[in-house]
Amino acid sequence: MNEVQPIRDPEVINQIKLILLKQSYRDWFMFTIGINTGLRISDLLKLKVIDVKNKTHISIHEQKTGKVKRLELTMI
Repeated sequence: MNEVQPIRDPEVINQIKLILLKQSYRDWFMFTIGINTGLRISDLLKLKVIDVKNKTHISIHEQKTGKVKRLELTMI
């Protein structure tokens, strides 16, 4: 079975963020939240604007593990 390695190079991450920000604020947001929280995309896609707008914390029920993860939202 093939394995997937995370992107570890901060410069590559910043380049991806710049490309995504030019294309779509939503995609940039999802990528940034994903790399900073370690959440799977399947869990991130369930988020709605109302879930994060003007909030200090969010709770996400992880699909794969069944755990509830509470995350603090800070300014990005």
